[in-house]
Amino acid sequence: MDSAAYAAKTSAMLTSVPLLPQQEGWAALPRLPQMLGAALFLAAAALGTHLTKDSLPEPSGLFLFFFAVLLAAVRFGFWIGIATAIAAFTLFNFLFVAPLYTLAIAKPGDLLVLAEFLCVAGLTGFLAGRLREEANAAKSRAAVLEVLSAFASDLAEADEPLAVEQALVIHATALAHGPALVLHARDPNASLEVTDLQPPDLQAPDLQAAERAFRRHIPQDAAEPGQQGGRYTFLPLMQQGQVVLVLGYHRLDAQWPDRFARAAAIEVICHQANLALERLRFAQAAEDARTAATREQLRAALLTSLSHDLRTPLATILGAITSLRQLGATLPPAARDDLALAIEEEAQRLASYVDNLLHMTRLQAGLSLHLIWVDPADVIAAAVARARRAFPLAEITADLPDLPMIRAESALLEQSLFNLIDNAVKFSTPPARIAITARVLPASLTLTVTDQGPGIAPDALAQIFTPFFRANPNLPGTGLGLTICHGITAALGGSLTAESPVADGHGTAMHISLPLPKVSA
Repeated sequence: MDSAAYAAKTSAMLTSVPLLPQQEGWAALPRLPQMLGAALFLAAAALGTHLTKDSLPEPSGLFLFFFAVLLAAVRFGFWIGIATAIAAFTLFNFLFVAPLYTLAIAKPGDLLVLAEFLCVAGLTGFLAGRLREEANAAKSRAAVLEVLSAFASDLAEADEPLAVEQALVIHATALAHGPALVLHARDPNASLEVTDLQPPDLQAPDLQAAERAFRRHIPQDAAEPGQQGGRYTFLPLMQQGQVVLVLGYHRLDAQWPDRFARAAAIEVICHQANLALERLRFAQAAEDARTAATREQLRAALLTSLSHDLRTPLATILGAITSLRQLGATLPPAARDDLALAIEEEAQRLASYVDNLLHMTRLQAGLSLHLIWVDPADVIAAAVARARRAFPLAEITADLPDLPMIRAESALLEQSLFNLIDNAVKFSTPPARIAITARVLPASLTLTVTDQGPGIAPDALAQIFTPFFRANPNLPGTGLGLTICHGITAALGGSLTAESPVADGHGTAMHISLPLPKVSA
């Protein structure tokens, strides 16, 4: 995620968990704006009762006051609802029950009606207030769960520690409804450093609290307003007894009824982030182990190849040179020519082995490419000319349409094509007939080398790109040619696939697919 997308997502998540009203719950006391609002509801009910007392039955006034109590409870909570019910009882008795403008009650029936009103209004206000608070709490819990779900999704997509840290800061910011940040230390003895994920406004007490969380391996809570201490809460994430990072988030307002739920949710995402970081660490360790095992396997295979495949040409060359040196004067010209030819052929064979080993070593170390605009037809023509010189008895044809320019390294692409032709000639029944074709697709260029040999067995087809694998061990070679082609093609951004049989149960086709550059509008 780039910096712009990260900043945009952080800003969007900041308001994803709505804040509940500050005064909420049993322990919260009514505030002046709430009491004034309830008073306005009662005043409206009193005015409505006064205007309709001559045109509507007497109980209608009770319903207006009852409605005012209900509105106050729904809008401001159950304490305001109960207080409004008591105030409505008193106000209705004072204004509309004889004797007027006193709290005395002349008729026993009116006392019963008012008592019933007080009970019903109080119970209604209590229930309405509680329902409102439960609805707000449920809304907050749903928003918190949505953040946790989104965080889990982000962790599932994270493929590096930085992505985990970005997700942690984004969702901690949403839950804390304020800034969050991540701190690291290069080693256990170094000081903590703030990452640039979120520009912090840390002060000296905040940094001291972060250091304590890092050194002591325990959370450090933010100080309450007016007290000495930092404004951030710091949570250490630990693996194998070491703190891998420290998450800091701004103190949660004490007036928020759901602040404990938010703090618990932040601890949950820290635990999930810690598991994700551990998963990535294990995955990296497994990948390093696989790389090391592959390297050791390649080293062993190289040693085997050096001791086996290079021994024969070296022995032939040494034997021929020894014969020429010791018996050259007594040998007939034809015999000397045969020995010289053997030296030349085995030297070329040895050079081919060494070239393949060098290419393989370069692929294992990682290619440093210099891509330029290349005409595929020129590269194919160069590979075909080189192959015709190497295999004069083979019939090699190239049937090509008009091909677009591509971005590639011509020497590597030519080497890959030559290796494919070399492999096709080697596995073909003489006389070898090799065809090179090309097909242009909307997004790629496919070059195909096809032979008419016996084909490759299905169980061997899946392994032909494995280093030192030979489908026919009786034939000469190191088993590196196709591996080198596969590595070169991958380095150029393409792919190499094999198809066998091609037609009538025989033949093999090797397809090199290279991406075509996107044409700007």
